Amino acid sequence: MTNVKLTIKRIIKRLISGPPEPKFRESNHADYLNAYADFVDKRVARDPHEAIGGYWEELGPLQLEFLKDQGLQASHSVLDIGCGTLRGGRLIIAFLDTGNYMGYDISQAAVTYAQELIDQEDLTPKKPRVFWTMQGLAAPELRNMKFDVLWAQSVFTHLGPDYIAQHFAQCGDLMHEDSKFYFTYEDADQFKVEREVDFAYPYSFFEDLARQFGFRLRDLSAQYPHPRGQRILELRKSI
Repeated sequence: MTNVKLTIKRIIKRLISGPPEPKFRESNHADYLNAYADFVDKRVARDPHEAIGGYWEELGPLQLEFLKDQGLQASHSVLDIGCGTLRGGRLIIAFLDTGNYMGYDISQAAVTYAQELIDQEDLTPKKPRVFWTMQGLAAPELRNMKFDVLWAQSVFTHLGPDYIAQHFAQCGDLMHEDSKFYFTYEDADQFKVEREVDFAYPYSFFEDLARQFGFRLRDLSAQYPHPRGQRILELRKSI
């Protein structure tokens, strides 16, 4: 019953929220990533919670509880890839020890909102680091850093194959031998693109990448009841 009420609340909010839903315009930009960043900026201006897919009340706690079930401790360091407006990040920050959270996003508007939210929820004493970058895992802010956990919720669901392969090629530099990289994806029998910004992949796509870049892959989807049905995988360095 609670989920039904939340769904109705979201629908009503969407109907009365003012400006129409922004359109994705890749032709106005040099590449997909810049076009998508602009698209998200406009969505954040319209509604910071719905901009990153909604389910603010459900997915935030789900992210933290999943990570804790997988062994996340307050002393661990976490890199939140595509942190957005901190739907889950705000809870992860509160759980972790001071200075152990870092997040980034390609949307400047999302990062600005995230920084404001950190102040609003009295999380500043935890000294989280949230920044904007278009360079992903190759960002200068991440140089020479290692994280216990890399987290990418609803990131690969909006990236094409080349961008995902780039993450696999670069993430090892940010991982030590016990690090874990968790990411969600939309499952499909074969690669497909919907509405220009939604990408779905077969599990074999990630199997091939893991093999190519020397990682072990594990499917933990049964432990992560995502409200939109996204699946979740764990990536670890092969020993």
